[in-house]
Amino acid sequence: MKKNYLLGLIVLGLISLSIYSTYAMFTASVETNDIVSLSASTLPTESEIVEYERLTIKSKEKKVIEYTVNNNTDNSLYYGVWYEMINPSSINDDIVIGKSEDTASDTLGQLTTGSNAKVLFVIENKTDSNIIVNVGVGYSETSSLNLPTNRNLITEVYKEGVLATEYITSLVSSNPDTMNNDDPDGNVRYMGADPNNYVRFNNELWRIIGVFDVKSSENGELEKRVKIIRDEPIENMAWDSGNENDWTQASLQEYLNGDYYNSIDSVSQNLIGDTYWNLGGTADFQSSSNGLPSHFYGYERGTTVDTGRPTYWVGKIGLMYPSDYGYATSGGTTKNRASCLARQLVYWDSSSYSDCKNNDYLYNSSFNQWTLTPRSSLSYRVFHVYNSGFLDNDYASNADSASPVLYLKSTVEIIEGEGTSENPYTLG
Repeated sequence: MKKNYLLGLIVLGLISLSIYSTYAMFTASVETNDIVSLSASTLPTESEIVEYERLTIKSKEKKVIEYTVNNNTDNSLYYGVWYEMINPSSINDDIVIGKSEDTASDTLGQLTTGSNAKVLFVIENKTDSNIIVNVGVGYSETSSLNLPTNRNLITEVYKEGVLATEYITSLVSSNPDTMNNDDPDGNVRYMGADPNNYVRFNNELWRIIGVFDVKSSENGELEKRVKIIRDEPIENMAWDSGNENDWTQASLQEYLNGDYYNSIDSVSQNLIGDTYWNLGGTADFQSSSNGLPSHFYGYERGTTVDTGRPTYWVGKIGLMYPSDYGYATSGGTTKNRASCLARQLVYWDSSSYSDCKNNDYLYNSSFNQWTLTPRSSLSYRVFHVYNSGFLDNDYASNADSASPVLYLKSTVEIIEGEGTSENPYTLG
């Protein structure tokens, strides 16, 4: 094989770019940095790393890097762009390295004599510390690049995400039939029999309830976060096997935040944030002056509880509130949404109000479903939604179904998807 040939490699930047993103596309402006020309006349013809640079990517920083690889030899060459993690020694969920969807050329391929490849790729550091990465180009006269085991070719595609809270909020005005923000605090919610609010989480289908202002601790600041609920409930679960309505000590709480949480994959666990959950309740809920979804919204955030019961709990996984169930209806042709929200939840099983439950994606005709809210006048009863569609309270020790509910971290992004059951949103 011929050894005396010249490989011209021009590196345009290891350039930090200005990024402008929309919900649908990725765009970037590029500035030219140092140009490095390399002579490879003395290099062997086997696979070889011909150039690399060590980069420090600061905490929360994103760098977009462009390589232009010129083949000035009289042979066809195969090239590949690679990375090597120095600190930390391996990639993790908070470090993203991938080729841009807008790259003119792939990060690996073949160059004929006199041709070039313009490669665009991204390194994003979402960690709280700086990271150090080696990046470079390898080449070979054969199609196989035999890189050392600690160096990896960049093959994954970097997908530009958008904050989930911002994306969901942006949809309200264009989706009036399936979204609303008419609760007392203007929280964005999905509504209707089957809105496009599906999300892939823990390799399961979950539903997005909406975007809410919540805290991560008692003294934390309010921040907007996405609230999701598992689409398939867990059957035959007592709210509390000891028949007490104290969520902080309840057997269901301990299961959801113990064995169940531990069964969630590590990527999904990393998306869950601690949350300050309000535990207020009520004794009265059967009249039009105390039993509407808006009333329950206030009870849940109040301090009316049975003697000695706590008014809040900080943890990761809880349950839906009665108001979540009520505000998820869109109503129908005989009873519209306004009529449903003006009807006590305890009477939603009425045949004349069937439009309320039948156009509510949180309604499940197969299961009685626990909520988080206790009855304040009795130490052993908790509100739940019956499979006939109305809300009432029952013994905490009864075996009903439970759909886990959680708030995502405020930094979680939607990477792709349409929100349908066939193409749910993907989180990152």
